[in-house]
Amino acid sequence: MPALWTYPWTMAQEGLDETCKGIVERGLDEITVSSHYHSVRSLQPQFPHALFRQFPGGCHFSPDADRFDECPVTPSPVAIEGFDDPLAEITAVAHDHGLAVNAWTVCLHNTRLGTTNPEYRIESAFGDSHDHSLCPSHPAVRDYFATVVEALVDRSIDGVHLESIGFPSAFHGHGQEFGHDKRQVLTDPAEMMLLSQCFCDGCQYAAESHPIDLARARARVRDLLERALRDPTTETPSLDALIREEAVLDALFEFRASVVEAFVERLADAAGTVPMNYYVAESPGGADPKDVWSAGVRPDRLDASLDRMTAMCYVSDPTVARERVLKLKELVDCPVDAGLTLDPTIVETASELHALVDTLKDYVDGPLSFYHHGLLSETQRRWIESAIEGS
Repeated sequence: MPALWTYPWTMAQEGLDETCKGIVERGLDEITVSSHYHSVRSLQPQFPHALFRQFPGGCHFSPDADRFDECPVTPSPVAIEGFDDPLAEITAVAHDHGLAVNAWTVCLHNTRLGTTNPEYRIESAFGDSHDHSLCPSHPAVRDYFATVVEALVDRSIDGVHLESIGFPSAFHGHGQEFGHDKRQVLTDPAEMMLLSQCFCDGCQYAAESHPIDLARARARVRDLLERALRDPTTETPSLDALIREEAVLDALFEFRASVVEAFVERLADAAGTVPMNYYVAESPGGADPKDVWSAGVRPDRLDASLDRMTAMCYVSDPTVARERVLKLKELVDCPVDAGLTLDPTIVETASELHALVDTLKDYVDGPLSFYHHGLLSETQRRWIESAIEGS
């Protein structure tokens, strides 16, 4: 059951019927359509007359006005030429062609939401807020995304696919206001993750019902970071070492995990009987299933709420990809799928893609998903077709 990530504007560029027909002819069974997304500027090699497409973050569906009336966070619709309600229209045509449709739902990482709802942004131990992400400790944030999921389900989708459910990196911005990331200190992974810890009002309120002294944790995080800010030669212990040695920091990351766990439970309730998938990759943390804990994501504590998870195997080495899938399977009881990229800096040839597909097909429980329809050249689209035929 191979699948393809795609954007609404890519499908509109070719025409919905023609696009769905071509996807089916290449041997694909599913499409995963961006539905709630961050800002993006994408290069479309298939369309030289419209080479760049740029959109702000927001809803790639038409938010139902009355559905969000009671929601403190305001949805941001994205106008995409050729559509009134992109997800609903794509789903209807795709189903006519026998394609399943998943709603690709990027949650907390969204600069437009952060700038229009500043009271719910993440906030560092020093008190600076970051526009590029909302904090899941706020009940209003959880309510907003639960309402988004309910709206997606109403559009007859076959699955909800979650991305960016964890506490994000302070260095993962999007949008015109962020600019280039400039720094010469705090380049150590532990320091970057400590600076990415949130201590906003929502976290302070949520911490009252958890066994953590958040004020003490904040003071300890500040102390560690201030040393590094004063002297970049300071050696900060690894996060693993810090949580082993300091109970207050261990409690901080346990608190983060409980917040994310409650967030995902809320989304699962909103999805009802529609299957929910999570892409196991976070910034900070990367895509190794055993490293995303620093963003508050513990896969083993989420599988009760999720129907499946996707190991993000954006690598060229089949052994590395296989080990990533197996690591995730060690942690969770739900089915595990895999995502592959055709980024030419990673996968350079058709034979490399074939090797990845041939290896992973024996280890995954469901679809291999290919990234990404709108970013692919015609040659790379043929590689996918050939890899599917040979698998």
